[in-house]
Amino acid sequence: MTKLERICEFITRRIESGALREGDRLPSEEQLAAQHRVSVGTVQKSLDRLEHTGLVTREHGRGTFVTGSKVRTSDVSYLRFRDASGREIPNFIHLRSVKKLKRRGPWSDFLGAEPAYVRIERRISVGGELDLHSAFWLREAEFARLNGKDRSMLEKNLRVLLGQKLSLPTLRVDQWIRFERPPQAVARMLGLAKDQLGFVMEMRGYTLRDRPLYYQCVCAGPFSKNLEIVR
Repeated sequence: MTKLERICEFITRRIESGALREGDRLPSEEQLAAQHRVSVGTVQKSLDRLEHTGLVTREHGRGTFVTGSKVRTSDVSYLRFRDASGREIPNFIHLRSVKKLKRRGPWSDFLGAEPAYVRIERRISVGGELDLHSAFWLREAEFARLNGKDRSMLEKNLRVLLGQKLSLPTLRVDQWIRFERPPQAVARMLGLAKDQLGFVMEMRGYTLRDRPLYYQCVCAGPFSKNLEIVR
């Protein structure tokens, strides 16, 4: 790892850990140079690279600041829709449960081996016409950094919340879709008949340095409306 890369890595890790938050000012170029035993020129090149990625912003005469949630995020909002006339359909979110889990599953395969995970289970009504069931998994350590289980907070956009509260923006999302029978409790909530298949969308979100951030599974019953995904 070069000196330049080492400084970039140091600052990125500080942001990921929460030691540096959105709006925080970084130490001066001279302080960073002394701390890492490099030239001011090397520090400037490191900050230029971080600014190019959108992780920090540099203001002449003021210093370098963490942009946090202002980092360019993944540009598709998978749970926002427009109807056939182009009108965006409002989502109404109801928090069903927040549970700490130690058992393994697709979420642990993606997020990695952890002592525990937190599953945030929600019901999302799309315009009062279509119900979705969302299960959203985080590492327990990152959920703890959100400072509690404020219901109103967890009934908002969780991707935006992670960007604002933890400076962990969603920079990439992998997505899979399939039809299968949802778990019994989910099928009951969606009003599916016995053995009826549902639409399942699985999402894996990545943050800084392509690090796995969350695993999400969204289920829905059959629907006939033509919905456009908002981009």
